[in-house]
Amino acid sequence: MMKNGNKNAPGEEKELRPTPLPLLYRTAGIAPPDIRRQTHGSTEKHKQETDLRHPLFDHSYPRARLKSRKSFRTVESVQPDQAASHRLELWNTWDNTTNEAIQTPKEQLPSGRELQRKDWVTLNRARAKVGMTASTLHKWKLRPNSECPCGNQNQTMDHILSQCTEGPHCTDQGLRDCTDAAQAWITHWRDKI
Repeated sequence: MMKNGNKNAPGEEKELRPTPLPLLYRTAGIAPPDIRRQTHGSTEKHKQETDLRHPLFDHSYPRARLKSRKSFRTVESVQPDQAASHRLELWNTWDNTTNEAIQTPKEQLPSGRELQRKDWVTLNRARAKVGMTASTLHKWKLRPNSECPCGNQNQTMDHILSQCTEGPHCTDQGLRDCTDAAQAWITHWRDKI
């Protein structure tokens, strides 16, 4: 565990972290809430500027009094038919994750969505590199050690994806595209992680 906010000393365990949010948004195929809100505000601003029926059309705003408040008038205007591309542009700028096992930001579910739920969960755990491996269970104090049945000292997701002799191997690209090799890997590990 981390002590006093400092990085781990050699030999100390790292603290267990949840799945990173950018990977959850990519897996769900949904842009982060802040980006969706910002895009909606931008399209509403466009309507306010161009639609005579809008309640705020040609409205003169009072002088801003509080710097901490974000006014509707400071939002950039985006045409409604360009909202999806604007949202993706903001999402790509926000998400700097370098995980090759999961699709780049786009608003659709990644490959493998036709799998059964248990297989889909296993696939996405592998893509995000999180799961109930021996290393994780040892950190949770649910196992006495983090040893893999193949003899390796530390059973991590990377180990069971590419090195473990107990099951098939799979690459990040195979996970991203949900290839036959990925499906074989899922079938072998779904009840174990």
